[in-house]
Amino acid sequence: MKVFYCEGRLACVALDAVLGPQAFLAGRALDGHDPEQAHQLLLDHATEHGNCLLYTSDDSLALTDLGLLLRVQRVGEALLSRPLFVIEEWLESEWYRDRLPLEGVPVVHVWN
Repeated sequence: MKVFYCEGRLACVALDAVLGPQAFLAGRALDGHDPEQAHQLLLDHATEHGNCLLYTSDDSLALTDLGLLLRVQRVGEALLSRPLFVIEEWLESEWYRDRLPLEGVPVVHVWN
């Protein structure tokens, strides 16, 4: 699990597809599954509960009102689902949304 902070506040928790910890939505695990099955779980949940959906530029799917972004993680030859829990401001920001999780993204300092 990796955590990311913004201005001293927790902004994102990125779970690992293999190492977890496991996260559940309506009793079903979100991590470590075929990405298409995991996306279908989010789509079904959104239909049943009226959640707001957002597709990102890399075809990841988010339930924005839950702060849940489902990414894909490569594990060997397989692609597995990887949930991230993200603050609303980062989900609304195209820059953050397209770069999450921020592993390997260079830190950019803005000086005012």
